[in-house]
Amino acid sequence: MAHDRRQNESDVDLNRNWGRDRGEPDHNDAYDEVHHLACPDSPDVPDVGALLAQTGPLVEARGAEWVRNAITKGQFRHADGLHFGGDRTEESTQIVERVVVPRLRTCEQVFVLDLHTGHGASGEIVTLSDQPEGSRQDRILRDLFDTVEATAARPDGTSRVKAGPFARGIADDLPDADPLVATVEVGTAGDLDQLAATYQEQWVYRRGDLSDPTHRAVRWCYRCCFTPDDPDWEQAALAGLRRHVDAAVACVVDGF
Repeated sequence: MAHDRRQNESDVDLNRNWGRDRGEPDHNDAYDEVHHLACPDSPDVPDVGALLAQTGPLVEARGAEWVRNAITKGQFRHADGLHFGGDRTEESTQIVERVVVPRLRTCEQVFVLDLHTGHGASGEIVTLSDQPEGSRQDRILRDLFDTVEATAARPDGTSRVKAGPFARGIADDLPDADPLVATVEVGTAGDLDQLAATYQEQWVYRRGDLSDPTHRAVRWCYRCCFTPDDPDWEQAALAGLRRHVDAAVACVVDGF
């Protein structure tokens, strides 16, 4: 976000990049069908209304969940596309792996708490569990946190399991540590607003010119969808996330 983007210098979404060098990932075939819609080669900033009109038939034919998952799961074939997981493990991911994983291998219990912004209503804090409802992890998280959403095996969920996420990647590299994994999200903007901002910002990254005020405005809108320019939101987010971190630390200290 230092450059007002969630992608890195290679346009890779790092939260889809963990373990990329260890083998060929499962490809998101559904994204292939929407890439030309999500990343059009139009001469000007694409119109969001056109995107919605073009995806309408797909929603009718496949369902909104199919379209949402196609776009957000992560994909590995289109380097200029949305949520590209990379064709190699990025340097930033390698640094985290080298620094974090060896230091945790002797731990008996590990709680991986990944702090995010974006998902949920503005200012609302939601904890996402990548294990099904009723699982051990899900039960522990619900004892700790007010709002928990299971993303696995839940067709009505608004957030889905992703490809190559950091938190689950760290946990999977610590099979003897009995790990818990949670992603804590602070809500910023509605799903449609985020989709629109991401759609237009990706065009600006690929084809735009940041000396153009319109293109700079697109980038700023995108930035505010993940880091709102609102001191009250920021203070509330920091306080809420701090409570979640404190609860997770207490859980590890007490033993789970």
